[in-house]
Amino acid sequence: MNESIYALIPQPVPEVQRAPRHISKHAGDKKPTFSTFGLTGTSKPGYVNIAGGHSGTATGHHEYVKPFATMGKEGNAIHPSEFLRKGHGGGGGAAEARGHDGGGFMYTDRTRPAVPTKEELKQTKELLDASKKEPKNFVTSNAVENILAVPKREPQAVDWLKKPCFGEVPPYLTKIKQEINDEYEYIKSMQQQADMEGPPGMHVMPEDTRGELILALKTKWDAVNKAYQQSSVLSLASLDTIGKVKRKEMYEAQLAQIEKDIEKLSKKTVYVTDE
Repeated sequence: MNESIYALIPQPVPEVQRAPRHISKHAGDKKPTFSTFGLTGTSKPGYVNIAGGHSGTATGHHEYVKPFATMGKEGNAIHPSEFLRKGHGGGGGAAEARGHDGGGFMYTDRTRPAVPTKEELKQTKELLDASKKEPKNFVTSNAVENILAVPKREPQAVDWLKKPCFGEVPPYLTKIKQEINDEYEYIKSMQQQADMEGPPGMHVMPEDTRGELILALKTKWDAVNKAYQQSSVLSLASLDTIGKVKRKEMYEAQLAQIEKDIEKLSKKTVYVTDE
């Protein structure tokens, strides 16, 4: 342990020794070597300060100088330190060249007319009072208007009990109802006509033919059902061979097909293909 009572005594801080400041031997306004600063706006850019020289170009650089880059034209400009001073802004050097007195600019073609004086207002008021007509007598005027006015007539009360259609259906409702019924009848006739004509290549089966076919199918269904009931395949216990199973399926398929045909022919309209 390097502990000592002498360490409690503050020691003097050594002074920092700084290195001497570097001072360049070149001028501060000299551009860097091969500098391209300030070379915009020219069709032939280049570079300056070759080999540490103060000027010179390697590619024939055009010097870029605006004709009015200062505060006005040459010889007619105001120094920037005096440009915003009071009494020195009367239009710049161009105004002084024209002999301007330094006062503010005044528009002569857009100024408002001068405010009239008190005497002028008094004279104008006297002329208006003299030109006024005799004041209107409203009492006499209202009396004349009421005498010449046509008296108003109160509208007669309508006796709704004496109207010709009282207690009956209005004629316009009857007309609308009749138009709706006519539309329904027209639509119904169009549907019936479409049902009678049928699809292309087909025609409606006559009613007597349809009745005969239904009767024949019912007779055939009775015959097949009688044979099915009398056979030995009705009971599940008797289905001991493959032939009996197939015979039972055949009877059931025939009965189902006949019932399906009867259902089709039982419709109101039946279409058949043209032969």
